[in-house]
Amino acid sequence: MQRFLLLIVIAGIVFLLVLFVNRPDLIENIWIWLVGLAGSIVKSFQLIIDFFKDRFGNATTDTDQNKNGNKSNTSNGRESSKTDATIEAFKGTTITVLRISDDEETTIGLLYIDSSFYCYTLEDTYNEVKIKGQTRIPAGTYNIDFLRQETPLTLKYRERYPDWFNFHLHIQNVPGFTGIYIHSGGNHQHTEGCLLVSNSLSVGTDNSYLTNSRTTFKNLYKYLEERLTNKHKLRIIIRDENWIKELNH
Repeated sequence: MQRFLLLIVIAGIVFLLVLFVNRPDLIENIWIWLVGLAGSIVKSFQLIIDFFKDRFGNATTDTDQNKNGNKSNTSNGRESSKTDATIEAFKGTTITVLRISDDEETTIGLLYIDSSFYCYTLEDTYNEVKIKGQTRIPAGTYNIDFLRQETPLTLKYRERYPDWFNFHLHIQNVPGFTGIYIHSGGNHQHTEGCLLVSNSLSVGTDNSYLTNSRTTFKNLYKYLEERLTNKHKLRIIIRDENWIKELNH
């Protein structure tokens, strides 16, 4: 058998020598083909090796983790518990405002209550350092409660809405500022740094404004008032325009 294989190899070498003498161009093409074939074979073997490494390597890792008293699983369990605890730490209603545009005068956003869309929002424009009464508050997470003070604006709203308004919905713990409310209004001149709400929005080339704001504010106010009266916690999470980019990462 070995002799037979040796004869085949010798015959092949002789055949290649004859081709090389008579058709050197042909032997060059065959050589290129052989190199390509060899590369394909090597690549195939590499894929097979990688497959078995992944298959049996992961199994070995899992086995080692189990031998170590499930340390990895315990750690992951703790991390999961921490994550779950963080998520479940706030038991209440979350209002989320996603700012979507700022034309250097007016900021438009979308307001959600516990992940369900509720209405549009309108604020002042952005400034790196908030200017009192002229620019919007920084993005972040804030508590919401009634500001139980009879300020001039509170008395004005009570006179305007005697049937249902009591105290202002106050966005609390804004760094360096107080008196940031959720209320009604039409354009950025009505905000004074606060958050206006409406279920109707008009965006034009000259300016953006809200319509039907009073009705939307009334409904939102009564909805949140009921929760605050029943000792229900409220918070608001405000995200700047780049939240759209963050979704793609």
